[in-house]
Amino acid sequence: MPDVFPNTEQVETGSSEEADEISHLRQLLRPPPIPDFADWGISPASLSPYDPAIQSKLAQFHALKQDSEHPKHFNDSLMSNRSFRNPHLYAKLVEFVDVDERTTNFPKDMWDPDDMRPEWFADSIAALQKAHSEQTASSQSKRTQINFTTSVKVPPHHSTHDKLAPRHSSRFHPYSRLR
Repeated sequence: MPDVFPNTEQVETGSSEEADEISHLRQLLRPPPIPDFADWGISPASLSPYDPAIQSKLAQFHALKQDSEHPKHFNDSLMSNRSFRNPHLYAKLVEFVDVDERTTNFPKDMWDPDDMRPEWFADSIAALQKAHSEQTASSQSKRTQINFTTSVKVPPHHSTHDKLAPRHSSRFHPYSRLR
């Protein structure tokens, strides 16, 4: 069978400038190596023979995609399917495949999605907020007296603040006397 997924290091372009540019971009996009892991921990390709059923399916999809008159792409046919537009499709797929949506790739000691404390849920938070607002409201209503302080008359600073001092009347001095 021909190699459906060619080596990404091979560049099949016409000019050497395009090849250099593509090689440079691939080098920039390559993630940094992980210490103590060759090829980011990905195991090498298996040398055992391919499963014929999987190989025939891949060949069929590749042939459908490469058809010059009516190319068929899997994503396009999926998007045109009426059932795919169903808003409840995700829930149905999760139920069908029996996937745990709350699982994680982190170790359990770092993050355990099943370790949910009751005070983290919205109804508990809402109850705490309600109790706090009721406590604040009741403490405000218990006040029986308000203490007032007397004011002290401040003498004018300068003699220029008397009523006979000329004032400019303009729209920028709204409290000035109009002449």
